[in-house]
Amino acid sequence: MHLCLASLHPRILSGQIDNLAGLGRALTRRGHDVALVAPFDTSTLLNASLADLDTGPRRLIPAARAMLAALPRIVRAAHGRDLVHLALPTPAFGWIADLVQAGTGVPTVVGFEGHLVGLGELAAAGRRGALSGYLPLWAINNRLLGRLSLHLCPAYVVSSGFQRQELVGLGVPAERIVVLPNVVEDGKLAASAATAARLRLGLPGRAPLVGYVGHFNDVKGVDVLAAAFQALAAREPSARLALAWSGQGDPAPVRAALGGLDGRVSWLQKVHVGAFLSAVDVLALPYRSTAGQGLFPSLVLEALQAGRPLVTSDLPLLREITSLGPVALVAPPERADLLADRLGLLLGSEQRRREMSEAQRSLARAHFAPDTLVRRYEGLYAAVLGDRDGVALAA
Repeated sequence: MHLCLASLHPRILSGQIDNLAGLGRALTRRGHDVALVAPFDTSTLLNASLADLDTGPRRLIPAARAMLAALPRIVRAAHGRDLVHLALPTPAFGWIADLVQAGTGVPTVVGFEGHLVGLGELAAAGRRGALSGYLPLWAINNRLLGRLSLHLCPAYVVSSGFQRQELVGLGVPAERIVVLPNVVEDGKLAASAATAARLRLGLPGRAPLVGYVGHFNDVKGVDVLAAAFQALAAREPSARLALAWSGQGDPAPVRAALGGLDGRVSWLQKVHVGAFLSAVDVLALPYRSTAGQGLFPSLVLEALQAGRPLVTSDLPLLREITSLGPVALVAPPERADLLADRLGLLLGSEQRRREMSEAQRSLARAHFAPDTLVRRYEGLYAAVLGDRDGVALAA
């Protein structure tokens, strides 16, 4: 097949672009002709690590301009292609898919990276004094905008049942919705011995080590992890924390919450994810919300594939994974005390970590194996091309 994979995401260093590029590389290996289009130069994206590339605009207005400027490029790139796979942030951008479908005449499969922002997130943000960060997110990702789409595309892809129900509530025909998790390439998760990985990253060689990698945006809850580590450090004098920061978000609240623990915290910049996961004993992903990020979060899926013991938040969407087996310990969002308890449980038991690691790898093979997911994407594309007027698709 001749495929156009397209995204309006203006920043290269993002889960959406990482997942789309991973899907493109997997499809290319299976013999398909893939063109990748985004608001930036994509000429090396199918064979380069995102960590080595520029991050793109961070402010809203330049980002919006970059996204709109990419639309005509997508329409041009679709010429001569069998199918367009358009990745969009949330259903609030569904009207853009209508424009691409109508403007190209090429069957367009739409993938929604995340879900809409509800009033509950705004209320919680107000209690935390972070409303200024969540209000713009809600303003462009709300249900009113989500209802603007005419649903012209033959198929809509989401990662989770949570998102599927959201689309049904917005009026998307249920028979056109496909639940198909995003592809996380296992090639970038090449494992290494913990000692070698720590040496490579400059981390302490023997200490029990909790890790976090990614953005410091408020929804990630890294400041909650910092507060939890304060409590954990008092009980576990040998415990250490490694923070690998992508460069996006504000580190000031995290540093403030870690006051007095400088000697027990390692601050890293962009890292090789596989090496980092090999180095830490426990990965902490204490999300405040699943709004404003990719679903399922790539790092959750990467932890499963790498078999890295995980502590994350007890949120409705994440339960779709954590309810499938003993693959993570969970704590309610904002509860630094309970997060510290869960981290301590895993750090204190090598057997518990080993059992969780085995359960994670088993779940990843059964539900999130990249080769299996790529074949399912191929099947989806073939089904769409077999009936351009719409086809009942397996959810």
